[in-house]
Amino acid sequence: MFKAIWAARWFVVLGVLTFIFVLVINTPLHFVWRYVEPQAGRLPLKIEQVSGTLWDGRLRFAVPQLRDLGSLDARWQLSPLALLAGRADFDLSVLGDGVRLKSAARIGLDQQLQILGADGYLNADKIQPLLTRNRVSVAGEFELNRLLASVNLQTRQFSDVSGRLVYSGGEVGFPVDNKPIRATMPMLIGTLGMEPEKAVLNIETTEGQALIQGFMQQDGWGGIAIRRRFLDVLGQKWPAEATEETVIFEVSHKVL
Repeated sequence: MFKAIWAARWFVVLGVLTFIFVLVINTPLHFVWRYVEPQAGRLPLKIEQVSGTLWDGRLRFAVPQLRDLGSLDARWQLSPLALLAGRADFDLSVLGDGVRLKSAARIGLDQQLQILGADGYLNADKIQPLLTRNRVSVAGEFELNRLLASVNLQTRQFSDVSGRLVYSGGEVGFPVDNKPIRATMPMLIGTLGMEPEKAVLNIETTEGQALIQGFMQQDGWGGIAIRRRFLDVLGQKWPAEATEETVIFEVSHKVL
């Protein structure tokens, strides 16, 4: 009898591990939350409600600095088979009034986060409080299509960034020499990609004319460069002599 039990010991171990695994992924999220909540104060989010399980969870939250967003509902689903392989494959969706995000992602034991395809939508009205601080206003809609990226969460290094950002166009306002300016922005297309040692966002007109380039380097420095053509599109004049391609404004800052 003991020989039979010893011979079957690996099946017993496998059964115990399977039981623990199933128990963990089906643990009610509200039970786990009571232990995590004391640390949540560090997050830039206000968690309002949790439900579901670790495997299939739901979260309602708000962003205090963006009150116009209101409450957002997030839901994720994990792949149990991927967890057994030492990685987390999950689908994430975030929904709110004027906000939408859907993404598939993967995190491995090497702390490598892979965004396997993200699509989103944002009404510009929802971020207006942030813009107002700089006396800027933007009307219209932003749409993110097929974002792909790989990020090392430990070193903050990124690679394989690609995707497209579309701005619908609309009325904009901004100060020039402390004077408020109003203009109508046409539809713009932003293309995300990688250049040596940095990720870039090239913003162009629908005719392919370059207006703005934003960048993020591997060392955490990010910046933006604006061509004179951007002022032409807005119906504004540049006082100095410059071609359409001339960069008339450039700034960089340590972001990460």
